[in-house]
Amino acid sequence: MWPISNTQTFVNYFESNGIEQASCGGVTANFSSDVTEMCGEGTVQYTDMSSGDITSWEWTFEGGDPETSIEQNPTVTYNTVGSWNVTLTVNGEEGATFMVEDYLAVYEIPEVTVDPFDGACIFWTPYELTGGMPEGGDYSGPGVNDNIFDPEAAGLGTHTITYTYISDDGCENFAEEPLTVDACTGIDEIKESEVQVYPNPATDIVNISSKSYMVSVRIFSYTGQMLESVELNDKIYQFNTTSYPAGVYSISIETEESSISKRLIIK
Repeated sequence: MWPISNTQTFVNYFESNGIEQASCGGVTANFSSDVTEMCGEGTVQYTDMSSGDITSWEWTFEGGDPETSIEQNPTVTYNTVGSWNVTLTVNGEEGATFMVEDYLAVYEIPEVTVDPFDGACIFWTPYELTGGMPEGGDYSGPGVNDNIFDPEAAGLGTHTITYTYISDDGCENFAEEPLTVDACTGIDEIKESEVQVYPNPATDIVNISSKSYMVSVRIFSYTGQMLESVELNDKIYQFNTTSYPAGVYSISIETEESSISKRLIIK
């Protein structure tokens, strides 16, 4: 019997001397399933993979519905987060049991929210979307690319923005909020000439003058964040922009008659 290269060496030697292999017989328990992980809830199809002359099957499914089964290939529903044991006992001339701890894992679906979006002017520079929780997710929708929203690309109107988050367990959820892109040229057909913003572009001082009395002036960054809000009763207002970074801003002006938005560029 030398050299011995593999197990077949023994088999060949025994058979050449008239010794045949005998059937080991007995019963062994084993199983598989179509999934071993799921998010929130779902159904699992179990498959009996036992061997031997088997006449009955006894399953136990921790955390499952049903909790037990005598079917050979049962279907079980899970809806409780956790890691669950599965046990199979088979019977015939002999009996055998196969149990796997934490065989089936049910993960929690993450709770996902997104803060309401402020409106955007169509001429604004593209900006990063924020407000989604948990952090680390992705935004999608018209005008969105790599979490950056481009009002011009989205176009005028109200758009649905989706925030999607995937947990470390691979479970996904999402939240949606509308985002409205406006032309920001005025409401109630107020004439552009009735309100003037100058100089524009500006470097330090900006003047706002109106033919009718202004009630309020609000200044917004390109991301929609309100930087300044003033209540007044005057036809002229002046403010300093030296503390503002260079960029594009929006000024919302409310008069006794109507409202209008103006674009301001700060150098």
